[in-house]
Amino acid sequence: MFKDNIQAQVVGMLKISDVETGKVLVDKKNAIHPGNMAYVLACGLAGQPTSVNGTGTSPFINWMAFGNGGSNSTTTLSYRSPRVFTTYDKLDMTASNSKLYSKTYQQETTNTVFHPGQDEAGITIPENTSKINFNVKLDHDKYEAMVKTSDPSVDLPITDSNTHSQSVAAFTFDEIGLLAGVTDAGVLDETKTLMLTHVTFHPVLLSANRTIEIDYTITIQLS
Repeated sequence: MFKDNIQAQVVGMLKISDVETGKVLVDKKNAIHPGNMAYVLACGLAGQPTSVNGTGTSPFINWMAFGNGGSNSTTTLSYRSPRVFTTYDKLDMTASNSKLYSKTYQQETTNTVFHPGQDEAGITIPENTSKINFNVKLDHDKYEAMVKTSDPSVDLPITDSNTHSQSVAAFTFDEIGLLAGVTDAGVLDETKTLMLTHVTFHPVLLSANRTIEIDYTITIQLS
């Protein structure tokens, strides 16, 4: 039957795993930024740049950002609200509230698209649905180099039981965002970048003896 009114749904899921042990450290839904996501989808479909990157190419999600401001720990652990809003404020990440609370690192993503009817780990994608998997295996050296730009005194913790509180704090993350970013000579240009999703969770430590993999899946469904 012909439909002239199609409803769209965009859902995000985050899974953080320890590659060596296979242990899942975080598995939860994330918050989508409706204002930014709607605008970026429209720009991508039209092949047009965004207002914060007016002379560039059309946007796509190509960076994952990590931060350590997503939770508070006193007597109990609490999570801060994701910074997602219904409106598009026309501001890049350096000027907007649509950004991580305390970004410490970012890394480019490896993207895989699953089309309707395709098999994904034994499950068939519905005909009205597509999925995008944004994958990152955290690069210890790059993470450490970026952290040291703001605090040269800290080193990557050797193990999860490291007792140096300053180093542990520097390499612990509890918030992640997906970005429609502009890459300039291999570096993220935040003045031309928009955050599209934001999720906060219990703190996860990146140590030298642990390889962490992040699978961030966005499902787009029309009905």
